[in-house]
Amino acid sequence: MALLVLAGCSDDRSSSVELPSQADSALPSDVTTQIDDAVTRAMGLAAAPGAIVGVWAPWSGFHLEAYGTTEVGGDEPMTTDMHFRAAATTKAMTCTVLLGLVDDGRVALDDPVSDYVGTVGIEGITLGQLCQSTSGLGNFRATFQNDFVNNPTRPWVDEELVSDGIARSGDAAPGSAYAGNDTGYVLLGMALERIGGTSLSNLYNQYVFDPIGMSESRFPSASTTTLPAPAPHGYQVVGGDCAAPRDVSELSPSMLGAAGGVVTTADDLRRFAQAFASGAPFSDATATKQWETVPLGGDTPTWQSYGFGGYQYGTMRGQFGDIPGFATAAFSDPTTGLTVVVMLNASTARTQLVSALALELASYASTAAASGDNTVPEPSLPWSAEQMQQQSADVAVCQ
Repeated sequence: MALLVLAGCSDDRSSSVELPSQADSALPSDVTTQIDDAVTRAMGLAAAPGAIVGVWAPWSGFHLEAYGTTEVGGDEPMTTDMHFRAAATTKAMTCTVLLGLVDDGRVALDDPVSDYVGTVGIEGITLGQLCQSTSGLGNFRATFQNDFVNNPTRPWVDEELVSDGIARSGDAAPGSAYAGNDTGYVLLGMALERIGGTSLSNLYNQYVFDPIGMSESRFPSASTTTLPAPAPHGYQVVGGDCAAPRDVSELSPSMLGAAGGVVTTADDLRRFAQAFASGAPFSDATATKQWETVPLGGDTPTWQSYGFGGYQYGTMRGQFGDIPGFATAAFSDPTTGLTVVVMLNASTARTQLVSALALELASYASTAAASGDNTVPEPSLPWSAEQMQQQSADVAVCQ
């Protein structure tokens, strides 16, 4: 495949990470119609007035589109350059910092967290276990979610969140099983600041934003409650009233910190998803270790597992989740370069809706006709668009 301009973006920025080449053309119209229909349907299920979606199939083309309006009942259209809250994709960025420090020889994945953070109740937990969600810690969001929505601008201290998560921990031994939560990543952020000797914001700049060329991304302070312009409003339904969602556009990113506090754009998140999925920022040994996954447990299909900071769904790798007002997902296939970024400016539906939408869009794009002399990759996704549509409907609260 010829090396072409990375489509749908402006590349006048420094970057030391190589990303996939991309056909600089629109995806075929039949595929874009399927994408548009899926996004419109998902917006209704999520009670989201707007969405930003990007789908990049390097052999075929790309579709970067904004849908709906910036606020409920408003008439200002969404635009693709708008800033939004990265939510759980921040977790993958936090682990990128850790893996970068590993490559620098400043830390090891099996280092005890207690070597860097003097908190009671974390004995026997390693840095790598925090990143892979196998620490056994409980989730502070069960305690504070209502507070986050009802008092979104309140600043939170990492120790307060982590202490609650520790108190909620069960009997699972560290390293024994996957259990997704936010506590481990906030604790990891605390450790990284001590290891790196600087703020987490500076560490994101050094290990994530600058090398990947994410010029519109940042980790704002606890007191920075508004998004940089341009930006949409964000909404959360309270009490089941889908007709009158609460505007939670202004919030303190400290409510999730290293588990969800980053602000980004669709193109920046595309760049990150591709780099993270391929292990491009890391040495070969660390990139291999990054995707030594653990099963998700229960009745989860075997094609779903978890690496260091991200999910492996078939050949797609990435992360998804929500923060009050926003739900975000980003996945990329390191072999084909197929990449999907989804942002809904509402956080009402369960987070599986935004991941199901992303995987549905990947299904449509995976068979897009090739442009020029390119070749369509062999089909490799172990799910169908119809299955993902059903998953979206199953977790929706507004229908």
